[in-house]
Amino acid sequence: MWRIVNIIFIEIVVSALNFLNANSSIRVDARFDSTQILIGDQINLTVTVEQPENAKVILPNFRDSLAGKIEILKFFPNDTQRLDNKRIKVQQRYLVTSFDSGLYQVGPIVFKYFFENKEDSIISDPVILVVNTIPIKDLTKIADIKTVIKLPLTFKEVLPFMGITLLFLILVALGIYAYLRWKQNKPLFPFMEKPAEPAHVVAFRELEKLKNAKLWQQGQFKEYYSRLTDIIRTYIEARFNVPALESTTLEIYQTMSSLEGVPREQVEELHQMLQLADLVKFAKAEPLPDENDHAWHVAYTFVSKTLILPSENINTENQVGEQKL
Repeated sequence: MWRIVNIIFIEIVVSALNFLNANSSIRVDARFDSTQILIGDQINLTVTVEQPENAKVILPNFRDSLAGKIEILKFFPNDTQRLDNKRIKVQQRYLVTSFDSGLYQVGPIVFKYFFENKEDSIISDPVILVVNTIPIKDLTKIADIKTVIKLPLTFKEVLPFMGITLLFLILVALGIYAYLRWKQNKPLFPFMEKPAEPAHVVAFRELEKLKNAKLWQQGQFKEYYSRLTDIIRTYIEARFNVPALESTTLEIYQTMSSLEGVPREQVEELHQMLQLADLVKFAKAEPLPDENDHAWHVAYTFVSKTLILPSENINTENQVGEQKL
């Protein structure tokens, strides 16, 4: 009760002072958008100053709260309007709220100013804000606990998860792609891949490596013939586009015999060499030194007699494709 009486008394005193200053060239005002709010609601406090252009009025410097229980949520930029007779109006808005119910007084607010070589101050009327609580209908009845309200998801809320999921899928795809390129012994990017060497160039190089390794001279017959047949099968697969690596000796012989342009003599010698290699690899046979050396020369001669020049590549591939059909 005494608090309300004090507030009324202050309002009467301030009104009287403002009446005395009614003709003053500087006018100040402060007011809320409404005199009452519900606890937790937001409302604007607007401070207004009307002054001559050449006057300097210092607006109040509020920090985080007003009257202790009214919290300032946001400061808005000053809004200056030009009036008639070289006067301006300056407005400052504050977005405020309160989480404690009650009656609160803001002000009187003191404004210092400098005008016509004089420093003085002027005060505004106090403003009242009533913060109401949510009314409870009946305290005697026990109500059930309300369930959580499920609000629909918005696109803005889902967007970050979509971005993270998309980024994860891209990283997984890149990882799979890099692994497959590594397994194929290829560079990560196709433009970095070197042109494939002709089949006969690879075969000649591997045959020279095999010859210099001197495996059969050291009694490593199985290793020698395994590498020799792998070289010639890889060459046949690349040169004639047939699955020689997965074919048996008989299947390779039948395929080579059906191709045009392959010398019959080389096919027969190749067949005998592959049969000898099968005996060494699976029956643990030990050929004579002349047979080992002859096997290498058979492979070398077969590559020499069947290699093609780049200009002949297209015609030969078409021919092999037609014969396979």
